[in-house]
Amino acid sequence: MESVLGLVRHPGNDALFRAVEMSLLSTLAGRPLHIHAEGLRGTGKTTIMRRVRRVLPRIRRIKGCLYNCDPAAPHCPHHRGLSPAAIAELGEERVPMPFLEISHAAKIGTVVGSIDLTRLVRATEPEAALLPGTIPQAHRGIIFVDEINRLAETSPELADVLLDVMGTKPGRVQIEETGLPPVELPVQVTVWAASNPDEDPGPLEEIRRQLSDRFDLVIYTDRPGDPAVVEQILAAAEVEGTTPPGIAETQAELWRTRLALRLADLHKVQVPPLLRREVASLYSKFDLESLRAVQAMQSCMRLMACLENRTEVQLADLLRVAPLALRHRVDPETLKRITSHLAALQESAPAPGAHTPPVTPVAAARQRLTGVSLGGLLAGAQSEPGPTAPGQPGAANATRTAGASAGPAGQGSHSCAEDRPGGAAGARAPGAVGEVTGPGTPQGQRFGGEGPAAGDDCRGGDSRRGGGERPAGGPSWFHRVLSQLGIGRSLADPARLPPQAPPHPARPITALTPDEWVRTEEELGHP
Repeated sequence: MESVLGLVRHPGNDALFRAVEMSLLSTLAGRPLHIHAEGLRGTGKTTIMRRVRRVLPRIRRIKGCLYNCDPAAPHCPHHRGLSPAAIAELGEERVPMPFLEISHAAKIGTVVGSIDLTRLVRATEPEAALLPGTIPQAHRGIIFVDEINRLAETSPELADVLLDVMGTKPGRVQIEETGLPPVELPVQVTVWAASNPDEDPGPLEEIRRQLSDRFDLVIYTDRPGDPAVVEQILAAAEVEGTTPPGIAETQAELWRTRLALRLADLHKVQVPPLLRREVASLYSKFDLESLRAVQAMQSCMRLMACLENRTEVQLADLLRVAPLALRHRVDPETLKRITSHLAALQESAPAPGAHTPPVTPVAAARQRLTGVSLGGLLAGAQSEPGPTAPGQPGAANATRTAGASAGPAGQGSHSCAEDRPGGAAGARAPGAVGEVTGPGTPQGQRFGGEGPAAGDDCRGGDSRRGGGERPAGGPSWFHRVLSQLGIGRSLADPARLPPQAPPHPARPITALTPDEWVRTEEELGHP
């Protein structure tokens, strides 16, 4: 766009160029996007906005209509209500999109509308009729207001008119003249504005906060910081106006064609539900006052994605448009918190198109079943041990421990094959997991299999481990730890286990049957 306008685009004005493109695209789509450029004097705010007049796209209107009536939806007093056949008889024409300005010296009649004196005083058939003002004539186009902060202070009645025009989309304007009935018109007008907030009377949000909130975006335009950019600006100023008119018009027509192609694809751009939910959460999370802020962010994200030829909005789009939509609506500290929050989300979010690994059945079981062991011991300490009858809610909490499947860490109980009928050395009953009893569980209760009670002796094997007797005079370190955790002595003492007792050699999970993968607390609590 900058090459068509004959201007130099640099980091200080890049956001304004992009905002102008988004606003033009949105206006063509039938939804005004109001923008306000702020910055130091001489940074090119007004120049960029006024220069766009050269390359404005064209619109269709009823031939000769001062209100720019769309042939498909006429709205002015002369054409609304006409049949399609009558409108086709009047004909249509293509004209550049309207671009009008409101000056500080403007009167309310010239901005809104007044009596058409030419028709009132003509010699033959004089009549009292309305002459539309600047706003009605800018329907489906743009109105530019320079130094809008001064206008809001010196002409509050004009500011009130802009409030009605910008309050809804489309807005409205009411024309009132003595002796004539009032006429209310819907107007679809995009308002562009520029101001120097460091000069009297100050920033617009401090003068008319309601009017400032009507702007979807506020763009800060900064001076160029690179001497090479300044050199380019000086060179462009020397050659300005030297391009042959035919070449300049060809460049402008190519840009209009590109904009029309983007307009055709705008309806294809989608906002992912998660991203829309994130935009909505900003409103409540950071106590934003106006819903216009989040509405502007959603609209501008779609426009930005469309201009970049994408069909889906990304989190990066939200990070770029959020400061423009919030700069005039929140204090600097809140704006910093919001941008930091969005930047953190972008860093943690997966890259676009990144492959998400599928969730395995074991991982799903870990997420779905709380308190389930896949090869280890889950023991919950009891703060108030006491007698609790089995089957009561307290008993389930008191026995909140779990054994594991057949693996090295899951062999919580010893088994003596010599004490089992027909059992071989080291054998376990199918599905046996272990035995764990909390303070509220009767001694000797087994979970998930059969075997001797925790206090039983293994007659068929040596009671020594490693060839040494357990030191007499107290419990082993294992039972001392269980006592500190508040768990009763229901697990077998490792020091008293025979050498041939479990644990068995570890097996991979792929070698386990489905019923050996996990044990729920309910299964562990009911033998």
